[in-house]
Amino acid sequence: MMDFSDKSVVITGSGRGLGKKIAYSFAESGANVVITARSQEEIKDTAKEINNKTIGNAHSIQADISVEKDVKNLVQQTIKQFGQIDFLINNAAVHQAQPILETELATWQKILDVNLTGTFLCAREFGKEMKKQTFGKIINISSTAADTYFPGFGAYSTSKAGLEGLTLVLQEELKKFNIDVLTLKLGLVNTVHTRKRIDDGNPKDWIQPEQLADVIKYFCTKQADIITGTTIDIKGRRA
Repeated sequence: MMDFSDKSVVITGSGRGLGKKIAYSFAESGANVVITARSQEEIKDTAKEINNKTIGNAHSIQADISVEKDVKNLVQQTIKQFGQIDFLINNAAVHQAQPILETELATWQKILDVNLTGTFLCAREFGKEMKKQTFGKIINISSTAADTYFPGFGAYSTSKAGLEGLTLVLQEELKKFNIDVLTLKLGLVNTVHTRKRIDDGNPKDWIQPEQLADVIKYFCTKQADIITGTTIDIKGRRA
């Protein structure tokens, strides 16, 4: 089992779903984990659950990552609680399928604010701390929708495609500070949210959250330091 004792990881959107599974997995490996999302009650319950069932140390911090002051407070509270930040997993995202010609500006803006601008804000603010430390890893969670174009995915595809460019520039700017940045481009993940949204195919062929959590942990090991500044496709076995 991978050992992340004395390491600190922040997972955005970790009150439920995939983010919660990732948080659990890191905590099971001994990590200090920051559970963060917009729902205060949800993240408190998740942190309590993790602390009761794992060897790691989970701490909840409420934040809307599309709000700059929330992100800055998230960083301050993380450093206050754990002293440093080793890994940032930019997982938080929103999705609303709607044809482009019917998409209101407010809907477009909301999706980009969370999926792209929120990732930028987290990478910028936590990146500053990693620069001081001269180490860290940032993993951005994208989607195959970034380059597989489905009707109704205009805002979502745009937001996820933007993460790849952000990752490449971040890596070039941060590599001299021993900071690695990469993007994971995911297919369908077997979560409650996805099963409600997709009614065809077999969820057993989708990406299983527990397996993906292990893959993400691997990318945070020293052995994976050579994998950086790139986008990695993880599609599962779906045809």
